[in-house]
Amino acid sequence: MQNFKGYQAQENALLIQADHVGPGTGYFDFIALSRSGVIKRALLNLSRQISFSLTELAQVVHISERTLQRYADDAKLSLDTSERAIMLSALYQRGAEVFGDLENFKEWMRTPLPSFNYQLPISLLDTTFGFQLIQDELGRIEHGLFA
Repeated sequence: MQNFKGYQAQENALLIQADHVGPGTGYFDFIALSRSGVIKRALLNLSRQISFSLTELAQVVHISERTLQRYADDAKLSLDTSERAIMLSALYQRGAEVFGDLENFKEWMRTPLPSFNYQLPISLLDTTFGFQLIQDELGRIEHGLFA
């Protein structure tokens, strides 16, 4: 992963990459970024890329919309908020790889699916269990096992 001390690297730290090389991105990089804090601008860049409203983003990262608005663009977010932002980025990165395209995955995330009791997958992202459920489903899709 990149050196997250540089502002430009930090600003783009959460963006989904088309040329991502798979599971080689290390958990230690994610831990370091979580501990140092993701800057608000990186979170907003991710939000735009994955077509999340500010309200949806606030629900996923467990921070009030108003509190998120009050942060300066270069302010660092808490460890918990940073960690959830990284989880969101990693999920969408994986989804883009499984679906072959970020746009296809974004559409899938907003489609009621039988495997999620006809709920939108995006509605499950307020819990870590929801993240895991979606990751598991991506694994099944990746291996051709449809429910």
